[in-house]
Amino acid sequence: MITDSSLDRELRVGAHYLSQCLTPESGAIPRIKNVDIYGKSIPLNKIAGGDLITYVNFQDRYDLDGRTARAREQGRIKVAEQLQRLKNKGGILVADVAGHEFADSLRALMLHQIFHTSILYELDLYGEPSSRLLEQINTRFFKSRTLHKLAGGLDSSSFVTLIYGEIEMSGRFRFISAGHPDPLIFSRAYDRFVEISPDRLISYPPIGIQIARDDADVKLFPSVLGYKERYTTNELNLMGQGDILLLFTDGLTDPFSPYAQGQLERAVSRAKDGTAEEICNEIIADRIASFQPSDDISLVVIRYQ
Repeated sequence: MITDSSLDRELRVGAHYLSQCLTPESGAIPRIKNVDIYGKSIPLNKIAGGDLITYVNFQDRYDLDGRTARAREQGRIKVAEQLQRLKNKGGILVADVAGHEFADSLRALMLHQIFHTSILYELDLYGEPSSRLLEQINTRFFKSRTLHKLAGGLDSSSFVTLIYGEIEMSGRFRFISAGHPDPLIFSRAYDRFVEISPDRLISYPPIGIQIARDDADVKLFPSVLGYKERYTTNELNLMGQGDILLLFTDGLTDPFSPYAQGQLERAVSRAKDGTAEEICNEIIADRIASFQPSDDISLVVIRYQ
């Protein structure tokens, strides 16, 4: 007989398991020349929430030389060239599933699996991830009845804000944003965040809200919110030694708390000479000590060395 206490234990075990699945191992962080990367996620309930950080360590996860040789044998020269370029890149996904409950961590785990499966298809077909990757994920979340049920019902929105980007050894960061907080760049030389031109911060609706207007199945899915355009890629550059790029969820700079960009900037300034891990830990400690969080908090720090 299942008792309330045993069911509670099972749920807690399941939650801890989800938390482990959603926490990248240290070896998963891309190792890119000139670039130091570290990220951390703090669930509001201290166990498992709706935020997700995951990495694409192209060199360790995939046999790029073997894939390149196979592409050349097949006469797919462009694909082979793209695969070789991945040796100097690392992929980073930061996502925020709407909500921070147990079911939301399940949706985060589904996003994790969909994302990495889609990466495989992208490498096989094109030799690199592209905007098509997020188009497929967005379409899946929009159409999936299972994901809508997990969000609360078939009429509920199963949306996610996310940013996926690739950092190169040159300091160039190319990314796509779907309703996610804009990345911030801290200049070590000027000891402050630098202004980023709006045309480098193009964002689209959250994942699962709208499908592309030219989707092959668009006639089967009428949308009261309309339809979106195809994703385009933004580009930022970390040119100065010690410059810092921040990717985060809105729990860090919660609009319902006084923790704003100015205090975040001061926290970065205090830790700017540390490693990416030290900077990340300083920022999160400052955020938690300053005001009681009301959401999951996730942060990735990318420091150009």
